[in-house]
Amino acid sequence: MFCSTTMDKKIINNNEKPVELYPLKNDVLHAIQVTDSLADIQDIWDELAPTDNIFLQSPYLRALETHAPEGMQFNYVVFYEDIQPVGIAYTQTFHISVQDSIKDEDEVENPACILKAFMRAIKQWVMKRADFNVLVCGNLLLTGEHGYSFKEEIDEAKVSDLVQLGIDRLHKILEQKEKIHIQLFKDYLPETETVQKKLVESSYHKFSIQPSMHMHLPSEWATFDDYLNAMSSKYRVRARRAAKKGKDLVKKELSLEEIQANEERIYELYKSIADGAGFNAFLLHPSYFTALKQNLGENYKLVGYYIGDEMVAFCTSIMNGTELEAHFLGVDGEANRKYQVYLNILYDFVRMGIYHKKESINLARTALEIKSSVGAVPQNMYCYLKHRSSLSSKFIKLVFESFNPKEEWQQRRPFKDKNLALGAG
Repeated sequence: MFCSTTMDKKIINNNEKPVELYPLKNDVLHAIQVTDSLADIQDIWDELAPTDNIFLQSPYLRALETHAPEGMQFNYVVFYEDIQPVGIAYTQTFHISVQDSIKDEDEVENPACILKAFMRAIKQWVMKRADFNVLVCGNLLLTGEHGYSFKEEIDEAKVSDLVQLGIDRLHKILEQKEKIHIQLFKDYLPETETVQKKLVESSYHKFSIQPSMHMHLPSEWATFDDYLNAMSSKYRVRARRAAKKGKDLVKKELSLEEIQANEERIYELYKSIADGAGFNAFLLHPSYFTALKQNLGENYKLVGYYIGDEMVAFCTSIMNGTELEAHFLGVDGEANRKYQVYLNILYDFVRMGIYHKKESINLARTALEIKSSVGAVPQNMYCYLKHRSSLSSKFIKLVFESFNPKEEWQQRRPFKDKNLALGAG
């Protein structure tokens, strides 16, 4: 029952424990509870978290919270209807300076073409001014929409309204300590029409990012040979050539103790990939990989690739319900060229997916063409952002689109069955 009420907050008793709620604007029935520590609300969170999405469950979120990228902060939101919790949302806040985060590849000091010189000057002007704090509904470390979950009886339109109201309210709460410039909702598939329509109606600006690469695994594939046999001869030969090139690679799934013992090398290999990215807003915590194993157990796999006693690469994957999620990896550049390590890692993700009887693999973004060559197909996704001022929102949208890595690529279709090539199965 309610203990007290003010214009800004109300206090309820939840299992004899006082809970501070913030009413949502123009909605006296709904309110939110906000905390920056999952431990404060874990019982409620676990009750409402979806059983089919490990990334909204407390073991994963606890690992990330305790081993966060530098400068990233978290907030957990519980939505109440009257005094009953009906939904949850997860947010991240971080500071982004485009000038510090982007690798400037324009090495020509004085371009001969006046148009190129002008465009570089514009780019540099934008970079110097693209400096802001972002409130993200979802998770920047993942591909996909992992921002919120509600009870099934709450329809999609109402969920969209409540989430927007809740994020707006959280925005105001956080601004009591630090200015927030941008709200960002990330990674919506085209079919989530209701939510996206409401975001546009609420003056959020839509922009596209690199597609996510997904691969369907037909149930009749019981072995890796079944996968190879589904390929056209050209791609089957390519897979066998990669295996031959990588025959000296020794692969080993690492235990928790082995991950801890190899933390420094794992992070070094991860950094070699992160530092080579055109744009990198954050770096993982050095112990993030260990924390995932501690919290996720057998749902998390870290495989090391060795030449002799030296680890030259690693890959990580997370078992998320019926899907295998390819997570972060690291590869030594010289070893990759000699042994085709990265391509062999992609084939190993397929092996793992088949072995664990998953329905699909999420290979995330980047390296689109080589991922399509092993059977992944692109899924377009959209993000929505809003700045404090509508004019700045349009400017920031251009910034995000400008620095989103563009990749010219040709989609490969390795399977004989056209349905497989389309990811239909």
